Amino acid sequence: MSKRENGFTLLELMIAIVILGIILGLGVPSYNSITESSRLRAATHSLNSAIQLARSEALTRRETAAACRSNLAFTACEFGTDWSRGWMVVTQQGADLETAADVTVIRIWDSINLVASGAANGFVFDRLGRGEVTGALRIQNDTDHRCLSTNATGRTAVQEISPGDSCP
Repeated sequence: MSKRENGFTLLELMIAIVILGIILGLGVPSYNSITESSRLRAATHSLNSAIQLARSEALTRRETAAACRSNLAFTACEFGTDWSRGWMVVTQQGADLETAADVTVIRIWDSINLVASGAANGFVFDRLGRGEVTGALRIQNDTDHRCLSTNATGRTAVQEISPGDSCP
């Protein structure tokens, strides 16, 4: 009497590997899309949090505060439209948001690997929380686009936009 061995045959193993390859081939692109969408949402949330923190600091401290693009040393604002290298919230004691001696840094956000552009003069709030400088930021990856904007009262709004649309 011969005893049968337990296990997989080479043919069964190859079929299982082919099926696994097909499943992974279908799943990985979907996973990448979900990951990119999540990164975009996180960046938008971080920028929105920075703007709200700046407004809150202006009200709390009764002085001008701003959410702005960081300079290279992360010591003061640097005005320009590319926010992807990082941003910060500062309060202003002197005459200039771009001079380190005139501001107090409240919080810093590091760079992101997404396109974040617009609001060249940052988001600046007076001591009553009103927007002295308002604007809109466009945050985007290859497929999704969002617009983050503030109005003169200091309220923020986030909306999804189409690739060809401009931020309101």
